[in-house]
Amino acid sequence: MKRQVAAGVVLGASLMMAAVSGSSGARATTSAGSIPAATITVVAADYGGGTSAMPGKQWWDRVVKDFNKKYPQITVKMDVVNWNDVDNKITSEVQANNPPDLAQASADWTGLQSIVYPASQVLSPATHNNLVKSFYDQGKIGARVYGIPWIASSRALVYNKSLFSKAGISGPPKTWNQYKADAQKLKSSGVPTPACIPLGNEEAQAESLIWELGNGGGFVVSKGRWALNSPQNVATFKFINSLVKAGVTNPNPATTNRTADCWASFEAGKVGMTNSQPAELPGLAKSGVKYAFAPVPGRRGLAKTTLGVNDWIWAFKTHSDHRLQDRAFLDFVLSDKWQKDFFDQYKLLAITQGASKQIAKSNPNLKPFLDSLPTDTFYPVNLKAWAQVNAKIKQIIGTAVSDNPKSVLDQLQQVAQQNG
Repeated sequence: MKRQVAAGVVLGASLMMAAVSGSSGARATTSAGSIPAATITVVAADYGGGTSAMPGKQWWDRVVKDFNKKYPQITVKMDVVNWNDVDNKITSEVQANNPPDLAQASADWTGLQSIVYPASQVLSPATHNNLVKSFYDQGKIGARVYGIPWIASSRALVYNKSLFSKAGISGPPKTWNQYKADAQKLKSSGVPTPACIPLGNEEAQAESLIWELGNGGGFVVSKGRWALNSPQNVATFKFINSLVKAGVTNPNPATTNRTADCWASFEAGKVGMTNSQPAELPGLAKSGVKYAFAPVPGRRGLAKTTLGVNDWIWAFKTHSDHRLQDRAFLDFVLSDKWQKDFFDQYKLLAITQGASKQIAKSNPNLKPFLDSLPTDTFYPVNLKAWAQVNAKIKQIIGTAVSDNPKSVLDQLQQVAQQNG
């Protein structure tokens, strides 16, 4: 998932008071009927594209229809965009000085907080207090939160229990050596793709970070300094390259995407194991494959941390000040009702406390994901260069699967330093 941000104005006495206080946005007591009529534009990612889940436009149409029962004076112009294109679309609109009022996607606009509203100005205290704090704090830049969490996800290994059993493997791997040995056993038993590693454009930044964390690496070191070309990361890609050379993975990870390639092939019974997340649950259920989730293996044991991801909503400062209307819409869509509904459709973890409790109680199979959340590692969204680094990772990280990954990782480090 990803992020980045836009420019503002003034509305009336209540909003100006909120802007001066800088803490609570429009008055919590504002009634639905007292909010002025306006049209707000919302760009959102389609989480249903290429999957068996509900198309994104259909989901948002349901939200807007329900919203307009309470706020008939607010027209919501929805633009639901393919997941692979949505961040570029938002970027283009920002660069053209014509951003949407609200943008829901994965890209990080943290370096441009001057052109988005602080969350406190577009969320009611009740909505803010119901958000899971660890997710909410990920959108913090300095002392203020700008990025509003939309959904959360964690990562785990998914494996085909039937293929493992056929290959004589009793359980999921815990180390990289076990991973490679199990992949070789799967290959010997006739599995077309023993292990699928997607480093194509769709979510290359996610897959690469999962593997790097398993070797004690990652994108940054503890003090927030970029470490994209660290020795640990170089060793990680050399190991992945060894898997490719051994013929136990997809032939070219650089051109392999998560959903259309790895997940689709896993659900067709052609992949032994791959990294996954709750969003794959609808496809898994439909496939009939006997599967199980397990913690991600690391170089010397189970990875101490794996990837946790927030997607985001950003409230841009547009040519008209729509903070009252933005807040009405955000309070509505970030309610437990619609967060739980979004999980039911797309199996992405809710970021409200109420909906999270409902989901945990009724979905015991999500235990590996929920257990990892307290120790998950998130993208370094508070670093100014993240948007540029994220884009560059998607472009070139697949080519690091080679005998000389350092040259590629050096390029990423240079992008981080040039834009940091």
